Amino acid sequence: MSPLFTVIIPAYNRADLLRLTLKSLDAQTFRDYEAFILDDGSTDATPEVFKEFAGRPGWNFVRFEANRRQGGCRNYAMERAAGDYVTFLDADDLWLPRRLEKFAELIARNPAAGFVFSNGYILREGRLTGKFFDEGRAVPRGKLPPYMAISDKWLPYVTTNVAFKRTVLEKTGPFRQDLSHLEDMELYVKILRDWEADFIAEPLSVYRIHSLTSNPASLTLKWDDGVADFREALKTAAPDPAARRELEDYVYLKQAEVYLKNLQPGKAREYLRLAHSRGPAWLKLFAGSLLPASSLALLRGLYALKRKAAPSSDAAMAEAEAWVKELENPR
Repeated sequence: MSPLFTVIIPAYNRADLLRLTLKSLDAQTFRDYEAFILDDGSTDATPEVFKEFAGRPGWNFVRFEANRRQGGCRNYAMERAAGDYVTFLDADDLWLPRRLEKFAELIARNPAAGFVFSNGYILREGRLTGKFFDEGRAVPRGKLPPYMAISDKWLPYVTTNVAFKRTVLEKTGPFRQDLSHLEDMELYVKILRDWEADFIAEPLSVYRIHSLTSNPASLTLKWDDGVADFREALKTAAPDPAARRELEDYVYLKQAEVYLKNLQPGKAREYLRLAHSRGPAWLKLFAGSLLPASSLALLRGLYALKRKAAPSSDAAMAEAEAWVKELENPR
């Protein structure tokens, strides 16, 4: 009998974080899954981490000598997947213990959903500092226009929080490997053509901010490449002109915001000029782009201090943070 889930974890030089990721998978309350953990040609201690978890039932460890990139690793595992649903866990993220259990419950309630996702927490400097979306947000569900899978404007997912029916791949095909960052988004557009979407408002994962996810150079390069991939996803979705303009404005303003946070106001203005409308959000960002880099740096520093000092009043978040600390430092 096939498992309900195939869990896919690509890893490239993330030995420092992978151990905790695998511990979070091992802590799942729902056990009807298989896992593919793929070393994408790492040059660090990833093989040693693999050895620590060898022998777990259903865990398949694979090492590639040549780097295939994340999409290539995922495609390899999806070709061999036996689970009814495919789901991903990035090698630098964590799942809370009931992540698979809660997804299984949603799937049982709504078998028409081919694409499901959950909320998640953000971990920065050892603390949970926020969620991907407010649990009261009016997120759409059901049969949706495919373009709603583009960006987080409508569906606030990240791939480590996603699961989809394995059979959808028979029609959509695998991840496109000519895309560098948003191959997942382009695939999800195709899934929404034929399948319903559903979600869980409860945070069930932890997205870890670390040196690579917070480095200004790597972030801006990723976002620039992401804009090119975004345009490819738009071609796949083929939205009506009004939806296209709305999406383009949303993404261009997000890109401008990234450049402002990384103290590059000139680059921010380049993206602001691409926007179709000039609403309050655009005006606020444009005004910010006129500030000198020193002022932007001061504002960024003050915001970081405020975020670091602000205690959480969310009991569930505090409980999740305590669980992460216990996972890091078991008694």
